[in-house]
Amino acid sequence: MGEVRLGKIHLRWCDRCDVPILEQKSCGTCGSETREVKVTPPGDARPAFEGDLVRVRRLVDEQFGPGTGELAIPPGRLVLLNKAPDIDRTDEVVRGGYVVGAVRFSLASGEKMLLRPETAARIASKATRSWVRVDGAAAKAIREKSASALAVGVLECAPDISPGAEVIVIGPEGDAVTVGSAKMTSEEMLAHKRGTAVKSRWTVPAEFEPPEGKKADWSDVVSANREVMNRRTSEAIDFVRRTLRENDLPVAVSYSGGKDSLATLLLVLDAGITPSILFVDTGLEFKETKDNVQEVAHRYGLELITESAGDSFWKNLDFFGPPAKDFRWCCKTCKLGPATRLIQRSFPEGVLSFIGQRAYESEQRARKGRVWRNPWTPGQLGASPIQRWTALHVWIYLQGKGANVNPLYSEGLERIGCFMCPATDLSELRRVREIADEYARWQEYLDEYARRSGLPESWKKHDLWRWKRIPKSVLEELGDEGRGIAPVPTTSADSSSLVFRSTSGYSPCVEGLSMEGMFSRRLDMARVANMLSILGEVTTSPDGDIAEVEHMTVFAEGPVMIKARDEKELQRKSRELREIVFRATNCAGCGICMSRCPAGAMTLDGRAKIDTSLCNHCGSCLGPCPVVAFREEELDI
Repeated sequence: MGEVRLGKIHLRWCDRCDVPILEQKSCGTCGSETREVKVTPPGDARPAFEGDLVRVRRLVDEQFGPGTGELAIPPGRLVLLNKAPDIDRTDEVVRGGYVVGAVRFSLASGEKMLLRPETAARIASKATRSWVRVDGAAAKAIREKSASALAVGVLECAPDISPGAEVIVIGPEGDAVTVGSAKMTSEEMLAHKRGTAVKSRWTVPAEFEPPEGKKADWSDVVSANREVMNRRTSEAIDFVRRTLRENDLPVAVSYSGGKDSLATLLLVLDAGITPSILFVDTGLEFKETKDNVQEVAHRYGLELITESAGDSFWKNLDFFGPPAKDFRWCCKTCKLGPATRLIQRSFPEGVLSFIGQRAYESEQRARKGRVWRNPWTPGQLGASPIQRWTALHVWIYLQGKGANVNPLYSEGLERIGCFMCPATDLSELRRVREIADEYARWQEYLDEYARRSGLPESWKKHDLWRWKRIPKSVLEELGDEGRGIAPVPTTSADSSSLVFRSTSGYSPCVEGLSMEGMFSRRLDMARVANMLSILGEVTTSPDGDIAEVEHMTVFAEGPVMIKARDEKELQRKSRELREIVFRATNCAGCGICMSRCPAGAMTLDGRAKIDTSLCNHCGSCLGPCPVVAFREEELDI
């Protein structure tokens, strides 16, 4: 997949101290010159914690034989992981300042360790699986011409090699020659069939001696990066203080239980400010996350202001069906709604909310800037002190502070959020299944949904619920298992998706302009008529199939008619009518509109409803609604 550049890659390495160095061309401990680490953009490397190291070593052992994992990743050495763009996930493994391998997750076959020359040289003599020995002439040709290993040159090989397996090719003396992908079975190689036995990916130079490095820990990293982190921290503190001077508002930190929001909280405290902590419990949080929120608030003696989505996710499942990367209704009901209610209730005059947003996380966040207004909550001003920090800046800062970090990171999770977020990579979802008790309820739902909908086993096996429209690249990656998978059946919320089409112009039958339009399916007129109260007094036909308000007429079968004095009024009315009908039809019960109603006419009983005796038709509730317009980058509340 193509490169994703979201900012400068700051990662360097000190070979003498064997530690990562950010930004500086000299080591803060020994003064030695540092060198650039060649990683794939965006270059947002992070520490490999114990859970990560156990997983990588186990993977190497499974592929190449017991004991090879510890040779590849020796104890006491610092290791980083750098996430590279892929269909699902690839993590480059950085040790000693070099990429020594990559853990790639294939949707079809699972995780595989792709070796680089250094690791191949370390484990070649100990490998008892996935090795192929070639003769001297073949070894010379491979090294000199970067050629693949032909079957004719194979002397012997490990049993049970299958096409696609990662293989170490060794020479007559047992030294690594190349690493690559098998193109034949073991039997075919030994039969000396014509063709390529192993397609080379990386060639290992003759007499290659991988550097040993030295033992180091994260206290050494903190010490070596003290100067750059002091500079980064000072700038962030100045930003916090300057933003507060320019905006006379109560101060809060939006806390998620993740590393970025924790670093943001500590920077605000470093600035001499005592903020409130805002936490939205989506109802899909890990137990460890909720415990961490309580621990952090207690440790720093801060007011914790919370809002919970309760059982909203589970109540809406039958209506919407499984959420997906391209259908994230769960964010509306479980995050946007509760967050908006929290801010409206606790900060009616507005709030300055410091948020752990970083440009290196996504293109949307890179474009967003450092200070922004959230369209869902006009009273909230968001600001990020760590917008241009990489993940490693954050981790070094937290290590230096001895912070209360969520223990889920040590279990090998990269990001902390809802335990079944559809945006999560499948490789990480599988780790969540192993460590989170919360996932069992979700798996039960998926099993029942697949049975009820007649979906194939592959839909569950590969978590294809994560897409409403499964990308072509995903189906191709799955090969035979991806063929014939029909689109996921939609549920009542978006079956025959609601679309509005219209035509407008001057009409000889009316004074001014008129518009005729059509919604694409039958409407729930009880809800539509109720929501039309936003615009004025509504009249309905005796059978309830027609509703009229302010020269707008809506029919249950979908047609609408609008009259207006001029084009500007016509467009406004069309926009308002479309929004109201979409709200009435697809309301997810997030409560955002309710929090904006000054008359208290909006109520929430699963879905929004207007008490027409209280409604004064002011239109205040017609602000942003996630059902009508919703973008992922607006979730930072």
